[in-house]
Amino acid sequence: MTGTKQTTIARPVSVSGIGLHTGDACEVTFRPAEIGTGIRFVRTDLPDEPVIPALVSGVVSVDRETTLGNERAQIRSVEHVLAAVGGLGIDNLIIEANADEFPALDGSAKGYVEALLDAELVEQDAPREYLAVEKTLMYHNEEQGVDLVIVPSDEFRVTYMIDYLDKPLGTQYTSLYSMEEFIHDFAPARTFCLLSEAEHLKADGLIQGGSLDNAVVFADRKLEGAERRRFAELFHLRDEDLVTDKGTLGNRPVRFPNEAVRHKVVDLIGDLALVGLPLKGHVLAARAGHAAHIELARLLRKEYETTLITRKYGSRAGTGYVFDSQAIERLIPHRYPMLLVDRILELTPGEKVLGLKNVTRNEPFFDGHFPNHSIMPGVLIIEAMGQTGGVLLLNSVKDPEKKMVYFTGLDNVRFRKPVLPGDQVYFGVEMLMFRRGVCKMHGEARVEDVVVAEADMSAVVLDR
Repeated sequence: MTGTKQTTIARPVSVSGIGLHTGDACEVTFRPAEIGTGIRFVRTDLPDEPVIPALVSGVVSVDRETTLGNERAQIRSVEHVLAAVGGLGIDNLIIEANADEFPALDGSAKGYVEALLDAELVEQDAPREYLAVEKTLMYHNEEQGVDLVIVPSDEFRVTYMIDYLDKPLGTQYTSLYSMEEFIHDFAPARTFCLLSEAEHLKADGLIQGGSLDNAVVFADRKLEGAERRRFAELFHLRDEDLVTDKGTLGNRPVRFPNEAVRHKVVDLIGDLALVGLPLKGHVLAARAGHAAHIELARLLRKEYETTLITRKYGSRAGTGYVFDSQAIERLIPHRYPMLLVDRILELTPGEKVLGLKNVTRNEPFFDGHFPNHSIMPGVLIIEAMGQTGGVLLLNSVKDPEKKMVYFTGLDNVRFRKPVLPGDQVYFGVEMLMFRRGVCKMHGEARVEDVVVAEADMSAVVLDR
């Protein structure tokens, strides 16, 4: 993980087992991949062997597992496989599966780590790219008490806390200071649930392949009488498996005193692998799970996509902005005196953009528009807002330099305060809908955090 070169494996290797949730048998084969391939899943049991890239944009479910999919196929329970891949620092890999859920093995990432190490890691003749976190990103869910934050760090680190009021879990903490710790201190930690959850999960169609060989069940209550018999029949357990004197179903020993929270770190590493490249940042997590992990992965992927766009258009970006005026000229066709945006300060591809215009007395329109009472024309405020939205829109399509944005409609236009020489106008534009080259956006213009104008804009993207 700390190397500077991309990595794959030397030869194919396979593992097999049953899925935790489906109970179906599955064989997985890891194969070497060329430089720049990334991680790709292949469903070999389906016609034409569809490929599913290991990217957060493909997440379709986070219900007790992470599932990826596209219009052709899905693959379930990818988190432990990806934890092994990410924990070992593998950049390029083809992962074939002949069923729709990866094997649970012993409930941890250990079996996958051992298989990949057996296949031998090899460096490739290309540099590894990292996403270095440069600003704090966070996800918060008030209702569930979930907090997930990533802050800048010179390498990937994790501090994780879980908080179960139910004994015997209680509150557990752990920290991963370096990926060097992953193989021995985190990969063996197994998936878990509470005894009180198990029957409901089974009834919901989950953990159909669950057993005491691939999960730890923490006993937050005792089983007695008819309930004990029903539980034994439902999970095909022997009477001795129902003993809970030592805190776990069947009195199965834990591998670490805080095994549950260590497994949460395994899940986190697997879910964040869906960003698509290794991270440099320190994650602080409290009471999180797959859903929160994936939300953070989405935020990180957007940061990476913004970085790619900045590189592509050669912006001399400094602290506090994304595109300078020269980069904006490469993005949109407008020129003086109709280029009305000076900088792009923030950009979340496909979602929102923040632009800036410095209004000076030297603007050509002031000589003819109320020359004795200088006010920026309202139509030009909307035009500047539209140009800002054009930057957002063109970065939502391929080859934007070959496209043009034509605005087709304006609705709910409001002018609330005059814009005067010396004002700095901030244009915030949010994407409401974008399908098949047609979009709707909402824009606001602000001066000193006061809304001076707003509008709903419709546009179409066409070839130049």
